[in-house]
Amino acid sequence: MEIAYRIYPLPNGTIYTEEDVKTIDDVVDIFDYSQIMEAMISKKGWQYLIDKFGIDGLYQAEKISGWLDSQSVEDFMLDVEYEINIAYDDEDDHKSIGDFLESTHFPVE
Repeated sequence: MEIAYRIYPLPNGTIYTEEDVKTIDDVVDIFDYSQIMEAMISKKGWQYLIDKFGIDGLYQAEKISGWLDSQSVEDFMLDVEYEINIAYDDEDDHKSIGDFLESTHFPVE
């Protein structure tokens, strides 16, 4: 299952699966890439992360990363709910994800 997609290294990016996300440190890395708009977590990926690490574990990763800037676990739960709502479903559509993420780095003038 695809947990997340990162646009780098170009041209194909990196797909993170269960094999790549086994520890909280792995989650922190994905959160860090998401913070700088290089990665997105899929809907199924969020479910995997919640099932494997729990909200409290993910909140600990958030406190290290600072991606969502959540001030409490309650805020974090709301932030995660939002992220799940905007997360991608189609694991075969990396081009559109890459286009979106790259557009955040190089805005159209």
